[in-house]
Amino acid sequence: MHLALLRLSALGDILRVLPAWANLHRAFPDARFQAVVEDRHAFLLEPFPWLQPTVVARKRLSNPLSALKELRRVAEEIQGAESSLDFHGILKSALIPKLAATPERWGDGITKEGARFLQTHPLPSLHQSRYAQALGLAEAFGQSRGVKGLGQFHAPLKHVSLPDSGFAWDDNELPRVVLVPGASRRGAIKRWPLQHWISLARLLKDRCQLRWSLGPEEMALREWLPQETGVPALPAMGLWELGHALRQANHVVAPDTGLLHLAVVLGVPVVALFGSSDPVVSGLPEGAGTVLRLDIECSPCRERRCQRLQCLEGLAPEYVAAAI
Repeated sequence: MHLALLRLSALGDILRVLPAWANLHRAFPDARFQAVVEDRHAFLLEPFPWLQPTVVARKRLSNPLSALKELRRVAEEIQGAESSLDFHGILKSALIPKLAATPERWGDGITKEGARFLQTHPLPSLHQSRYAQALGLAEAFGQSRGVKGLGQFHAPLKHVSLPDSGFAWDDNELPRVVLVPGASRRGAIKRWPLQHWISLARLLKDRCQLRWSLGPEEMALREWLPQETGVPALPAMGLWELGHALRQANHVVAPDTGLLHLAVVLGVPVVALFGSSDPVVSGLPEGAGTVLRLDIECSPCRERRCQRLQCLEGLAPEYVAAAI
């Protein structure tokens, strides 16, 4: 069996399809799996030697003058696949297996730009989490081959070998909690207020072993925040070394960002702080953790320039501390 798995776009989006891809591999261990991803995120496939990366050049794909040529090049690389599973559902992802003349072209039900019309096996559209959406496609494909149970969530990175971070937690019995105050520049609207993070750290630091996780966007906080709170930060490290450190924690507290979903696929219980994010579409698999949010009239929304932010300002540190 030769399968092409397609998911372009962001880091968090790829992390959320990994449970489905891992289920497919467990069900069909002798199959050849080609994963079509953008070049900037091909490193996310490194812990899975059974996934053969087929890399799309993002810059060429984003340029109208070179996009079709790039799609044809990638289509040539997946020629011979008997089935494709499109976990993205946009015109570009649907065109690749179509150009490759893949006989069976499955879609997960969420489609834009007419992608559904290029798929031979589109699933019905459902209002569900991205995890459930991907797992549903794996389940449907498995059932077509007489295999059931591919829709169950399992953390695909829970037992996978990762590079040693060199970081060691203190040797005591206090629960280990990682606090993630950041988000990407594009997702800045999802950040919980910094003052709330400081208050949360003060509420928990005598009861938990705390560490800040600070990325490139929080470099200005790397020295100041530990001094202000008395909570040390994890050392700067690569994503997989960070994953190794996170996997030793008991909880990760984060907004709706990539590190939240990294913790989910690592099998670490999470406390997710949601403001504008849709608690269904951006939600968690069953048993992965807790979503905390305020049920206010204007949330969820897709507004990236909101000046009010009651949905996050009103989420009190005491409420978050109680959930932990």
